[in-house]
Amino acid sequence: MKFDLENLNPGVFFPFDEDDGSGGVTIRLASAEALSKIEKACVKKKVEYRKGQRFEVFSEDRKKRSDMIWDYVIVGWEGVTDLEDKEIQCTPENKALLMGKSTKFSSFVTKCLEKLTDEITDIEEELEKN
Repeated sequence: MKFDLENLNPGVFFPFDEDDGSGGVTIRLASAEALSKIEKACVKKKVEYRKGQRFEVFSEDRKKRSDMIWDYVIVGWEGVTDLEDKEIQCTPENKALLMGKSTKFSSFVTKCLEKLTDEITDIEEELEKN
């Protein structure tokens, strides 16, 4: 098994329409390290005292967490345009906007993530056999 030590979690390109080559999205699964960084950035711990008891209270910024996950998972895209055929830049804000408000785009990305997850599961099962 070969690994690119400079890029251990590369993205995989998924075309929108395989027939006309009209672009697509490059997706990667979130690594444990990436998820840990996102959690640290989005979950805050506060200590409270009630009736002499010490409690740790956690609060999570779910929108920030979601935005950071989509920014990590969506590596890039091609052929994503507005109604005037102007290219929509692949920015963290546009990733969050499309994933949050476009069911067409978010469904496509979700299906791509499911395919990647299935591939990883197949690899894990193959390794268990050996």
